[in-house]
Formats: sequence, structure tokens, C-alpha cells
Amino acid sequence: MNWPAVSLELAVAGLAVVVLLADLFAPRGSVRRTGAGLHVLATVGLAAILVASFRIPETAQSFTAAWVQDPFAVYVKRIVLATAALVALAAWPHAAARGWSRRSGEFLVLLLFAALGAMALTSARELLTLFVAFELLSVPTYALAALDKRRPEAPEGALKLFLFGSVSSALLLLGIGMLLASTGTTFWQSVGPIRDHGLFDLGVALVVAGFGFKIAMAPFYLWVPDTYQAAPTPLVAFLSIAPKAAAVAVLFRLYFELFEGRVPGLAGWLAVLSAVTMTVGNLLALPQRDLKRMLAYSGVAHVGYVLAALAAASRFGAGMALFYFVAYLLSNAGAFLALAAVEAGGEAATLDGVRNLVRRSPAIASALLVFLLSLGGIPFVLGFWGKMYVFLAAARAGLWWLVFLGALLAVVALFYYLNVARWMFIVKDDDAGPVPAHPAVLAAVLLCAVAVTLGGLVPAWFVEPALRAVGSL
Repeated sequence: MNWPAVSLELAVAGLAVVVLLADLFAPRGSVRRTGAGLHVLATVGLAAILVASFRIPETAQSFTAAWVQDPFAVYVKRIVLATAALVALAAWPHAAARGWSRRSGEFLVLLLFAALGAMALTSARELLTLFVAFELLSVPTYALAALDKRRPEAPEGALKLFLFGSVSSALLLLGIGMLLASTGTTFWQSVGPIRDHGLFDLGVALVVAGFGFKIAMAPFYLWVPDTYQAAPTPLVAFLSIAPKAAAVAVLFRLYFELFEGRVPGLAGWLAVLSAVTMTVGNLLALPQRDLKRMLAYSGVAHVGYVLAALAAASRFGAGMALFYFVAYLLSNAGAFLALAAVEAGGEAATLDGVRNLVRRSPAIASALLVFLLSLGGIPFVLGFWGKMYVFLAAARAGLWWLVFLGALLAVVALFYYLNVARWMFIVKDDDAGPVPAHPAVLAAVLLCAVAVTLGGLVPAWFVEPALRAVGSL
């Protein structure tokens, strides 16, 4: 066994144990001080692991035949680590304001194990290992979604996440069984001639459907708006990025290493799913007044854009999907953390809650505007390059109809993104008081805003590493 190939996962697991022990044995004289210390410990630990990941050699390393740590997996793991670190940094003020700060230790340990599952998912090269990692990612999120027990909608959102997650696990396991029956092995690198092509095709469809629930692809997105609305807002920043990035990475790995050449027409079906997903997400986001629900539906639309890169069936498309998730990480996580700051300041995450926010909290309003412009694809912020490169990958594959549809829907998306900006900067409310932002949340939000702005000016910082990463597929 090559232990350096699991070094990042061992570090995250060790950090989870340290946080758990610190929570168990720390003195309880000051819950506020203890909770803040746990968040600082988790944030610093995750940031250190993220920095250490850049010292990993850019060569594929196998732990066993079921596990590989290649540049593609490491790139996605950096996205997961960065998301978890931002959430750990910004969650404490929200927990204190919402009254669940006593459970900060539980929150952080579950968050770290969910991140561990997402990281393991990207390295799996064997179907049962893939399923175990899938469950390690899923199970902690069920408890995390219900953590804010004082909100009456929290159990409902967590229950929907659990029920849909259980269905996705069942579909994935059934698909794995069919792939095993049609190939005779769970190690997809060892697959030879297919014994039963009909059974293999059905297994592929079930596996795609299982991951479709995880990434909120149409028609498997119904759990998303209610869960996002009910769950703690910093957690939603994690839910909206890390599981999707890991699941999409798995789909790319499966496509290039198992499905390609064995399932005729799969790219065409993925193009249709992409079109349906981006259309449904954008249209359902239009009437929303709750900003978490709006971002939930817009997240469905963004999954549609990423599926366009998958439908391109090229390594350039895979690289651009990785780059797109970096842009989506910084923009979407920043938007949810800005809403967390608004909620911690005593306002609801609605259009009325951000009314005249530029006067009440200029820094948060300005940063949220940057994130909305990036999500909408306005030049020249990071999200613009993400959309452009994904559409370029689809165009190179001859999917011009999908490119035109995506461009049209990107214009539709501008309406609901800029409507939020209108409420923040134009709609007046002189009676509303200021919205104070805790320094930790403000730091996380401004860090994302600076990265989105600078990345939009120099996108090569993220594009070139993404293209190098897909060379290992």
C-alpha cells in the first residue's frame, strides 16, 4: 500500500478526530470561547491541508487498485477543502446568532467527514469503494441539514434530503449490481468484453441517475429548494458545491475510463439532460423572493452548464468543468456566506431582507453584487470565463444548439440576479437599521470577492492547472 496516496484523506480524518477530542475535553466555562476556538482550529487545519496539497507530485499514485490520487482528483479535492475551510470560518457567527453554537463541535466533525467522503469519491476506481465514499459524503449531510432545530422547517428540509439521498443510494447500488453482472468485475480498469450490453446500458443509466440526485440534475432536483431554505446557510454553501464537484468529477472519470466507447449515444442523452436542467433551473428561479431558494434553482441551472461540458465528451470539456467549479465555488459560496451575514445581522435572506443593503452594510452589498455578476456571467468576472469556456467545449463538440440555448438562458438568469442588485442598491428603506457583519464572515466574503475579481482579470491562474489535471484521465 502506498500511504502517500491517501495523505490528504488521512489529514482530514485526523483533523476531525482532533476537533472531536477538543470538543469533548475542552472546559465548558465559556461556550462562546470554546465554540469559536473549534472553528478556528478547523479552519486553520483545513487551510494547512489545502496548502500542503500543492506539494503533492503531479503524477498518479495508487493506494490500491481501487484508489488513485492523480492530478484530476487532487484538483477536485482542493475545491472541497477550500469550500469546507470557508464554511468553517464563517459558520461560528451564524451559529451564535441562531442559537446552535453549543453544537459547533458536532457541526464541524460532521462537516469534516462529509468533506472526507467527497475527497474519497474523486479517487475511487472501484465500484464498491465508490459507493462507500458516496455514503460517507451523504450520511453526515442528513444530520447537518437538521442542525438548526429551532427552525420549524429544518426537520422537513433534512427529511427531504434524507429521502432523496436514500433513493439516490439505492439507484447507485442497483446500477453497480448491474454493471457487475454485465462485466464480471467491480474494478472498471479491468473491464473486458461486455457480457450483456442491455444490462450494462441499464446499469449506466441507474448510476447516472444516482449521481443525478447528488448534483441536483433535472428531474432529480426537487429536494434542493426546501433543503437549502431550511438548512443553516453556511452549510448550504458547502452542500451547493462540494458534493456536486465530487459527483461531477466521478461522472467524468466513469465516462472516460468505463463508459466511453461502450455506450453509444450517451453524449447525446447527456446533452438533452443538460438542456432540460439549465432550462428548468433558470425558469423556476425567476419568481423566487427567498434568495436561498433562488440560488438553489440557479444552482440547478449551473449544473446544466456543467453537463454541457460532460456532453462534449472531451478532455478539454473536463478541464473546463473543473475550472467552472472553481468559479462556482468562489461565486456561490460567497453569495451564501453573504446571506449568512445578513441573517446573522437579524434580517431574513429575502428580497425584503436585503432592501437598501448598500446603506446598511456597504461591504456585504458590494461583495454580493460581485457574486451575482459572476453567477450571471457578466464580463469580466470569474463566472464569465467559466460559462464561456464551457460553451466553447460544447461548440467544439458540435453542440451549437446547446450553446445557443445556454446563452439565451444566461440572459434570462440576469433578470433574477440583477433584480437582487436592484433591491440592494435602488429600492429605498430609510427605516431599516444597519446589518453588522462579524469579522470572520466578512473576511470569508471579501476573500471570495477578491478571488472572483482577480480571477476574472487573470483566468489563466485557474484554467491552466485544470487542463493539466485532466491529462491524468
